[in-house]
Amino acid sequence: MTIVSERIFSPIRVGTMSLGHRLVVPPHSGGGGALLGTEEQFDRMCRYWLARVQGGMQWVGGGPVFVRNPLIPGFEPSGIGANADGFFRHPAFVDRMGRYMDRLHAAGGFGTVQMVLQGGMPIAPSQTLSGHLDHAIPHQLDLDEIAWLVREYGASAALAAQAGADAIELHSNHDDVLQWFLSPRTNRRDDRYGGGIEGRRRIVREVCEAIRSHVARPITLGLRLCLDERIDGGYDVEECAAFVSAFTADGTVDYFSFDIGNNWGSPSYVPIGMHAEGEWAALAGRAKAATHLPAVYAGRVVHPQVAEAILAAGQADLVGMARALIADPLLVEKTRAGHRADIRPCIAVNDCINRRSGEGLPFACSVNPDAGREFEGPASRAGAVREVLVVGAGPAGTEAAALAAELGHRVTLLERSDRIGGQLAVAALARMNHQYADWIDWQWRRLAQLGVTVEFGVEASADDVLSRDAGVVVVATGARPRVPDVPGVDLPHVISSVAALTGGVPPDDGVMVVSEDDRAAPLAVADHLAGAGRQVTLVYQSPAPSPQVGKYSIGSVLARLDAQGVRLVPMARAVAFRPGTVELSHSYSNRRWTLDGADTVVLACGSVSEDRLYHELRTRHQAVHLLGDAYAPRRLSFATRQARDLVRAVLAS
Repeated sequence: MTIVSERIFSPIRVGTMSLGHRLVVPPHSGGGGALLGTEEQFDRMCRYWLARVQGGMQWVGGGPVFVRNPLIPGFEPSGIGANADGFFRHPAFVDRMGRYMDRLHAAGGFGTVQMVLQGGMPIAPSQTLSGHLDHAIPHQLDLDEIAWLVREYGASAALAAQAGADAIELHSNHDDVLQWFLSPRTNRRDDRYGGGIEGRRRIVREVCEAIRSHVARPITLGLRLCLDERIDGGYDVEECAAFVSAFTADGTVDYFSFDIGNNWGSPSYVPIGMHAEGEWAALAGRAKAATHLPAVYAGRVVHPQVAEAILAAGQADLVGMARALIADPLLVEKTRAGHRADIRPCIAVNDCINRRSGEGLPFACSVNPDAGREFEGPASRAGAVREVLVVGAGPAGTEAAALAAELGHRVTLLERSDRIGGQLAVAALARMNHQYADWIDWQWRRLAQLGVTVEFGVEASADDVLSRDAGVVVVATGARPRVPDVPGVDLPHVISSVAALTGGVPPDDGVMVVSEDDRAAPLAVADHLAGAGRQVTLVYQSPAPSPQVGKYSIGSVLARLDAQGVRLVPMARAVAFRPGTVELSHSYSNRRWTLDGADTVVLACGSVSEDRLYHELRTRHQAVHLLGDAYAPRRLSFATRQARDLVRAVLAS
């Protein structure tokens, strides 16, 4: 079959590795397994990465591997990525890493060990802060501690090489202590490890030299660098290019990997979907111009055609795709076969990172319910072909229908509207959520290819469902907008967020968005209306807006809201609506006050389950199941995972 991505599938050599294509899975902590956990957790980690190799990827980054922290006895580092003893000195490290690398190599892959030591937890070059949202003052490393750390990197790299690693990557971005040394914002030293570019990069140069001296065999060594820190006092792409030029001249590294931003800023280094694909590839091209070594660009690339364009423009030699491969591990093979339309698209919801960092939930992907659960193996049909009836074509219903059809069951899907998608289709109307439509379109093609019968315009009753004589009934009827119990809520200028997105608001109106929803919807509605030229005030009861939108995601949204003049009113609950005004009460003190300018009030107050049909059926049908928002309104990842588990429990062996 004709290959339509000739640049993607052109070979390249990176250090010791000969690669047949230009796509890379950068290191990330996805999958939910554990290198040094139980055997089951270790197998889970291996299967996550093997699935990407088996789908056509060759070079995969693996998870972060932590370097031992030079701490005083009893100090407890805390925060995302904090680690004390590290991984390399664990007695099982060489064995476990070796077994992991053996499995990668047997599958035809190459594996990276990314060396990570988060800055400020508590070590740093200076007693300064790297960002605006974390105010724990770090410990300033002295010269003896720096020398110890350099040796520790070298000795740890030797252990990784002993375990069979193909590449070692220094995590000198993402708030790593190495980035703290590189950055003028966090490095205020006046000794040989501070000052200008040469002083600030000295520790990284010494670490590279230590790795080369400790590792007895040829191995690929790379630096992951931030293109532009995008924060006051940080470095920009010109200084990044200067670092690249200097490290190239040293002759100790084999490649560079670039991304952008900072942990909690705008953008973070896990950019959300409001950012364009490949938005910072041109900056990568400017840094790449400073070296002859291979350069990897990473920063929200989902579609192969975007990767192809970046390569064609000479902005990178390879393109990193992490979340895209979480969404679809078969992306490479589908691209190679010319089946781009079959690639399940990542829509940058960022639940893959926000679930764990914000709520302590297991790793998951919003669009791929198998992500992180590869160790369970594929499902197969249990017993004879069954007639399955699914009511409701939102995310939960369509996923259940598709999964049941993939097992060979005959599936009918009923939907009362004229399209699939449910609340996600409404959410996709907001400008920051436009990429949601990609998944809805993909899901529609999937249902068609599987032969699922879809009937639109059907308001299913219990009698109608029973008359169809289905063996299994899945009720995924979703939810309706919640209306808070507030005087004046029935006034004509008070509307739902659904009405605001589908019908809009008068052009000259001042809009007050009243949020009683921890999810992203209030932010999306406020952003959409502000983008349409409305004067918007966002009122929310919590200390921060939409607390389920994690720190990796919220910065870009809040930056754009501020740039558009959106007024934020925290810790305020609406207690009365009147024409043109809203009476508010402080969430904690109960102090009351009135805000004017509310020509239109938009209620973004969550939703309540539409479960009536289920309760009408549950005593009249022996195999009826409730699913998704019809059970309890949550996020997309909840709906798709519930669909997977229901189908496996009821229709698979």
